[in-house]
Amino acid sequence: MDTLLKQNFVPWKLFPRNSNFEPEDCDCEKPYIKSLTIVQTGNDNSSTFKPLAGQVDESYNLTIGTNGQASINAVSYIGVLHALETFTQLFFQHSEKGVYTNMAPVTITDAPRFQHRGLNMDVSRNWYPVEDILRTIDAISWNKFNRLHLHMTDSQSWPMDIPAIPELSRKGAYQKGLSYSSKDVQRIQTYGIERGVEVFIEFDMPGHTTSIALSHPELIAVYDMQPYDVNVQDYLYDETVRSNDTKVLQPLIQKLVNHTHGLIRKAGLSPIVWEEMALVWNLELGDDVVVQTWLGSDAIAQVTAMGHKVIAGDYNFWYLDCGKGQWLDFTEGAAFNRYYPFADYCSPYKNWRLMYSYDPLAGVPTDQQHLVLGGEVHIWSEQTDPVNLDDMVWPRASAAGEVLWSGRQDANGMNRTQLDASPRLAEMRERMVKRGIRAGPVQMIFCTQNNATECALTHMIEEILQHASPKLVFVAVVAILILVKVTQWITTEWKIRSLGGHAYRVKTWLPGDVDLIARAINGTIHHKNLEVWNRFFTHPTGSRYTVEGAPAGRRCIFTAEPENIKAILATQFTDYGKGEPFHREWKDFLGDSIFTTDLDQWHNSRQLIRPQFIKDRVSDLEVFEEHVQILMNQIDTAGKKWDGSQGGEIDVSDLFFRYTLDAATHFLLGRSVGSLENGDQEFAIAFGEAQRVQNIITRAGPLNIFVPRKSFYKSIKVINEFVNPYIEETLHFTPEELATKTKTEEGYTFLHALASFTRDRTILRDQLVAVLLAGRDTTASTLSWTFYEMARHPDVFKKLREEIIQTVGLEQAPTYSDLKNMKYLQNVMAETLRLYPVVPFNVRLALKDTTLPTGGGPDGLSPIGVLKDTPIGYSTLVMQRRPDLTPPSPSPTHHSAQISVTDFCPERWLTWQPKPWTYIPFNGGPRICIGQQFALTEMGYTIVRLLQKYDRIENHMHVVDGGDPCLKAEIVLQPGQGVRVGFFRKEGEKK
Repeated sequence: MDTLLKQNFVPWKLFPRNSNFEPEDCDCEKPYIKSLTIVQTGNDNSSTFKPLAGQVDESYNLTIGTNGQASINAVSYIGVLHALETFTQLFFQHSEKGVYTNMAPVTITDAPRFQHRGLNMDVSRNWYPVEDILRTIDAISWNKFNRLHLHMTDSQSWPMDIPAIPELSRKGAYQKGLSYSSKDVQRIQTYGIERGVEVFIEFDMPGHTTSIALSHPELIAVYDMQPYDVNVQDYLYDETVRSNDTKVLQPLIQKLVNHTHGLIRKAGLSPIVWEEMALVWNLELGDDVVVQTWLGSDAIAQVTAMGHKVIAGDYNFWYLDCGKGQWLDFTEGAAFNRYYPFADYCSPYKNWRLMYSYDPLAGVPTDQQHLVLGGEVHIWSEQTDPVNLDDMVWPRASAAGEVLWSGRQDANGMNRTQLDASPRLAEMRERMVKRGIRAGPVQMIFCTQNNATECALTHMIEEILQHASPKLVFVAVVAILILVKVTQWITTEWKIRSLGGHAYRVKTWLPGDVDLIARAINGTIHHKNLEVWNRFFTHPTGSRYTVEGAPAGRRCIFTAEPENIKAILATQFTDYGKGEPFHREWKDFLGDSIFTTDLDQWHNSRQLIRPQFIKDRVSDLEVFEEHVQILMNQIDTAGKKWDGSQGGEIDVSDLFFRYTLDAATHFLLGRSVGSLENGDQEFAIAFGEAQRVQNIITRAGPLNIFVPRKSFYKSIKVINEFVNPYIEETLHFTPEELATKTKTEEGYTFLHALASFTRDRTILRDQLVAVLLAGRDTTASTLSWTFYEMARHPDVFKKLREEIIQTVGLEQAPTYSDLKNMKYLQNVMAETLRLYPVVPFNVRLALKDTTLPTGGGPDGLSPIGVLKDTPIGYSTLVMQRRPDLTPPSPSPTHHSAQISVTDFCPERWLTWQPKPWTYIPFNGGPRICIGQQFALTEMGYTIVRLLQKYDRIENHMHVVDGGDPCLKAEIVLQPGQGVRVGFFRKEGEKK
């Protein structure tokens, strides 16, 4: 009762000033509680006191009546302790008399949401007296944490006495006396047990062990060797290893983990590892191993997917030491030269609101959430010591404690609000201060007295408006709007310039740069997007391939610069993604598929689809042969002239789109739609119309709400009616029946494979439509451009046909190996994809404040500051046609002539190799097209079979476009006016 009677507080800070907040009729001099009955219904055993040995029932029931009677019921002693803590928090100190509660009568039934609720306290980088640790145990028990994780050892010091190896702490501690004896550790653990807190000690290894070198230098390679970069190569200097190869190191680390975990299990304890052991080193870990994560929700989801238990603690939310300055010495580098925000370790500071917003279950599938045991907040000690310990931890850790006890969401599945949490946190802070914890304030007294809502700016404005005239209100509103706008502009500019700078601004003529939107839409409608983008990049001193504008007031960046595209797709991959606006705009068409999602959703989609494009599947050419034969029959039929002769003018592009649709549906669904033979074009037309409107929606940017969508939704309905019957047919198979099918079994399809992993109809639909889009349109458009150019360049057609005859003859179908070994065939396809990349224009959204490496400043060579949610459009079409990146090539027919970058010339690939990131027809980085080998194989096979049959093709496009190809760029780049040619078989060759 000492806590209740002597360490309570008068709650004047929590009520409006001058209010009568204390009960007038309180006879507080007498004890309010006449009797407190405590009943423990279960028995404690040794496992109750061992960390992670098993779940302990921490629930309790507390009742306080108006008659002074109170009772507590709990299964375990820990539940009793939680109930007693709640009991004390229901009482306040009277300013003149004893204690009272204004809560009675009350009945509370409570239990924690998570079984592991901990604080990780680093005692290696700075040492803490035992009394500080005991005081911290008191505080965490008041906040209903149940774990204290002591990060005992690290590279900076070894502060724990090991009786068998005394020199470890004698030489590894900062100085004599700054280490913990066995009695100290026993005292700490016993103190914790008595307060329902399990204390466990971490020996961090095999990394972070440099302090061992102070006593055992032979065990640590390159200890403190300068320059510091040498340390990352330490295993090269280890005489017993001599390698930094993961394949060499992984088995050694596995052996260490197996040995140490065996010892831990013998002691009846559970091993804990940091996430790198599972996700970086890919170690085999026992089922009892708990994985502690710190790098975010992605890591948690990856670990639970492996079946391991997890302790969460995202450094972006629950690192208490962040944002306190630079703890490493400055170097003459980017961190030294950069102004605010400084590149300090894990900046910025994590305030209590951010900590309260964290959900340990975010991104974890529902069926795996039971594996998340709970979480820990972390107080690392680079800039925390005994002087500021309390203020660094409390009351911010209290906010995390409520999340771990009650869960991030309430009983209705809604996120708990910070407005509700604020007064509870303010009250808890006052209780801790009264009990001897120097916790920092939550708010100023004005706010705690008037509650968080009334302290807000909106409430202050309401007070002003109640006493102002209409005219004054109008003037004030206008002034405030102007002030807000100017402030936003200044803040935005400051943030951009602190990150880097601006790119060259595109010249516009209308307010709000709305003519940029008009140009983009007009370019899409009239198939002049390449010209529009090239005008964007026009600069008074020449071309600038990274520029920016602000259509409808929203900053956009356009680039065709390899370094920037590389950053977006690879080196800064996590900084850029599709973004929520893109997902929202494309959801009706492609849903939550691989093409519209980021992070976990994207990764899950990719993992789902990737196995279907392994080499064994890609190299199976039978599916192509069946449809190539139908394609050639259709070419013969459509190209037959009125007199029965061959070579009639046909649009082969239309046939290619039907052909790839048939092949794609055969591969994906198990049955071809048969569009080549039956001529049913409803689905194909709907697919094309959906792409056309979707592209206009995307180009319209903030004005896309004005784009008519009637034909779009009609097309989506046709698409869904096409794929849904296939999905229903597949779902008639039970999971067991699908599992018995093999990938070599006839009739086994891509859809069967997807249904083996999920039976969610929406997921199946979204992934099918996405892959169907990629499988049909990308291949058909590239085939169309290939024959467009070969019709214009008969010498290329002839040379390629000669290579085919020399390799496989005129009858034999090529194998996968044959296709790869035809060098000129590969050059023809590469040159086609250089001039006509599959997706010519693409967009990413900045997922956080970041940079692009080049394009800023007056000279266009400085970094560009990119704020979160800034869209970046990039064009492989422009980049791959840049004359400075693709030099002229000698003409294969006239050696004195030069072939320009815009000319089709497969011979350039005989002597020229593009520099990295200047040629990426299938994108690059983690999101590189997983179906590219499938597409290249289908294209190569189709070209070979057609050239085996046809001796030449006759060009009719010069009448249509005059030699200037129409680049129709909706989603994929395709000939806007078709490909009108005639096919001829050589006399005497087999028809």
